[in-house]
Parts: sequence; structure tokens; C-alpha cells
Amino acid sequence: MAAKPSQPTRRKNARRQPHQADATSATHQAQSITTSLLRTKNLMSQELDRVSTLNTTIDDDGALLHDAKEEHAGMGGTMKGAKKVMGRLGRQDVRDAVILKCAVGFYWVVVAYVLWSRIKVPFLP
Repeated sequence: MAAKPSQPTRRKNARRQPHQADATSATHQAQSITTSLLRTKNLMSQELDRVSTLNTTIDDDGALLHDAKEEHAGMGGTMKGAKKVMGRLGRQDVRDAVILKCAVGFYWVVVAYVLWSRIKVPFLP
């Protein structure tokens, strides 16, 4: 009879071993899933930081472009005023050139008159 109690004990041990293997396998799967989830969490955190930085950069660039647009719009009136002033300066430049040519011509006429009146060239009336 000593042999009979050992058989059920072996059967109980045989039954425990697959159960222990299942528990060990489930533990490894749980650890693997936990590790995978931690990696996923870290990747998502890094991506969130990257997107946050990118969003800040886009906001800064948008503000810079808005300021540049406002400055450009403000310069529109300045450019129109400068165009009018440049046109006026161009007309003044032409007027000054005409006056200079007239002054040089008048100078030579005066020089000719002075020479004619002082020297009395005989062949001139």
C-alpha cells in the first residue's frame, strides 16, 4: 500500500508543473507587456515634447510674419510719399540743369559784350 499514496502525489505534482509553467509564462507575458507599454509611454512623451516645441516654433514664426506684414503695410504709405518726393526732385534736377545752361549762355553773352565794347573790333558793327 505504500505505492498507492505516491501515485496520487505524483499526479498532483504533474498537475502543478503545467500550472506553474502557465503562471511563469503569464508572468513573463505581463512583464513583456509592461515593458512594451513603458516604451510606448516614453515614445509618446518624447513625441509630445517634440510637437510642443514645434508648436511653439510655429507660433513664434507666425508672430514674426505678422509683424513683418504690418511693417510692410506701414511702409506702403512711406513708399508712395518717397515716390512723390523722388519725382519732385527729378523735376527740380531738370529745372536746375536748364537754369545752369542759361546762366552759362548769359555769361558768354556778357563776356562777348564786354570784349566788343572795350576792344572795339573793327569788323563788328
